[in-house]
Order: sequence, then C-alpha cells, then structure tokens
Amino acid sequence: MTPRRTALLAGLVSTMVLGVAVAQIMPADRHRMPDPQLSGSSTTIRPSIRDVTPRTGEPAAGSAQAPAPQVQPSPAQSSPAPAQPRAAQQAPTPPRPAPRPPASVDLLPDNEDLRERVGSMREKLILAAKSGNIERLGIVFQTNETMPVFARGGERDPIAFWKQASGDGNGHEILAILLNILDLPPALINKGTPQEMYVWPYLAHVPLANLTPQQSVDLYRLMTAQDVRDMRTLNAWVFWRIGIGPDGTLHYFLAGE
Repeated sequence: MTPRRTALLAGLVSTMVLGVAVAQIMPADRHRMPDPQLSGSSTTIRPSIRDVTPRTGEPAAGSAQAPAPQVQPSPAQSSPAPAQPRAAQQAPTPPRPAPRPPASVDLLPDNEDLRERVGSMREKLILAAKSGNIERLGIVFQTNETMPVFARGGERDPIAFWKQASGDGNGHEILAILLNILDLPPALINKGTPQEMYVWPYLAHVPLANLTPQQSVDLYRLMTAQDVRDMRTLNAWVFWRIGIGPDGTLHYFLAGE
C-alpha cells in the first residue's frame, strides 16, 4: 500500500472516530443550545426580566398590605354647624360714650376781647349769614383748615344738609340761627389746654336749671318756650352751637348733645 493510500485511510478512520465522539457528546448538551424555532437569528435569547418594583400605592412583592384605618367622623364633623344669622355674626356696636364735661368754663361778657383770629373767623361767619345765601357759608367751611363737623351722621355735603335741616328748604333758617348764636357772648372752655375752645352760645355750658333772669332772656332769643321746656326735660343742650379754636380754626357747627 502506497503511502498516499495509507494517509487517506488514516484520515478516514480519524474522521469516523471524531464523528462517533461528537455523536456521543451532543445528546448530553442539547439543552445548552438555543432552539432554532424560537429565533430566526444567531443571537442568543435571554429571558425577559420582570419588574418587581412596587408601584405607587401598591405593596411590595412578598409583603401583605395592611388595610387603611377608617377614621370615624366626630359628632361635630358629621353634620355642618347651622349657619348663624347675620345679626348674630356681627359684633354688637358699643354705645357711644357721653361727651366729657369741659375741665373749665369761663363765661365771657361780650365779643369785644376775642383773640384776633377768633374774631376774624366770627366775622366771616356773620358776613356769610347776612348774605342770605347758604352757599356763602359753604365757602367759609371749604376755606377752613379742615372741614368742620356739621352733622352727627355720615353726610358729606354741608349745604345739602343745611337745606334739608332748614324749615324753609333754602337754608335761611340756619343762617338766622347762626346770626343769633354769634350775637351772644361765648364761653371759653378748657382754657390753657390743647382742647381750648370758644363756644357760642355760652348757654351751651351753663346748667339750664340755674339760669339767671338775664340768661333766660338770652335763651328765649334762640328758641320758643316749648323748646326750652323740652330741653330742660332732657337736661342737656341739644340746640345749635359753634366751636372756634384759639388759632381761628372753625371746628364745628352742629346741633345735638
């Protein structure tokens, strides 16, 4: 046998022996090979990874979720409180304190010795009243340092208020009262204090039960006998009055206690 044939035969035998060995090995390792039916490519298939992260509000895997405790509403929360009437919700309005009596009262004999600025303001008021035009009195009020008090309520227009308060509807009665008040002497109250004030008429600070005959005549110059009786029953001055500060500022012209 030639060496070539010998080599071919040896190679054939070796191939057969290798094939038998491979055939014996493959059945034991078949589970390591991928199933060709599950993949159309040569890429090895990896098993999918399941996300076990608990979602919001869900219990984690392997743990039981405790039931949420149920809160029982209290009797006060189970039913809404009845709505209170508007009158009950509003705080009661405190009573207005009574005006304090002045620390001192000096009755002046006349209008001759008034301070210059006080006399000047008095003259302006007299001229406005003598004009017969209520608008003139309104101009004096507007040129004052501050708007004087002319009513107890929330009125903003003094001229409209005077016309409404006047018996004739034009304010003439108010102007006549103003003239009569300024014609009488004033009272100087709270002298030497920051509340110092000249008040017309002086009768506003004199006890009505202690009037002299001359003072009673002055009172009847301003009102009727029936008005005097009514005011004495109230025991308070409820008629018109004027207050001017020592610097000539007009502070008020109003009626009432």
